[in-house]
Amino acid sequence: MSAHAKTSYVISYKIVRNSKPFSDGEFIKECLLDSAVLICPQKKEVFENVPLSRLTVTRRIGDIARNLELQLQHRAVNFAFFSLALDESCDVRDTAQLLISVRGTTTDFKITEELTAMQSMKGTKTGNDLFTEVNACFDTLGLKWDKLAGVTKDGCPNLMGKMLDS
Repeated sequence: MSAHAKTSYVISYKIVRNSKPFSDGEFIKECLLDSAVLICPQKKEVFENVPLSRLTVTRRIGDIARNLELQLQHRAVNFAFFSLALDESCDVRDTAQLLISVRGTTTDFKITEELTAMQSMKGTKTGNDLFTEVNACFDTLGLKWDKLAGVTKDGCPNLMGKMLDS
């Protein structure tokens, strides 16, 4: 991978890590070019070749997300046991969001804790809907139900059955 591409990935990562708009890549490139003119004018064209358009930043962030998901899949295969934390909340548009976090441990006690999914819950939010989203997360990560040690939730009654209410 070229230095230009690596630089593009590093900047894209910093953009998403700081919750900045993807279009900020273009602003950052403009700053790089202005700085290059002042600090090392003979190297300006090197900075001009760093791809930071909005679409490029979007692709880079997608690549990074896929890589992180693959890393988690590789670690999840080795979980001796794992637990889930489910949190349901609403975004600014009052759309329910289900956050699924996994905490797993291997037989040699290496612990992994990651936010694995954020799913928009359109329409109903029944226990069956939540189970469907959790099951999809299991499928994506290759998690096995027999290794599930526990589930914690944010108190949402949708996950409580009739037997648990008494």
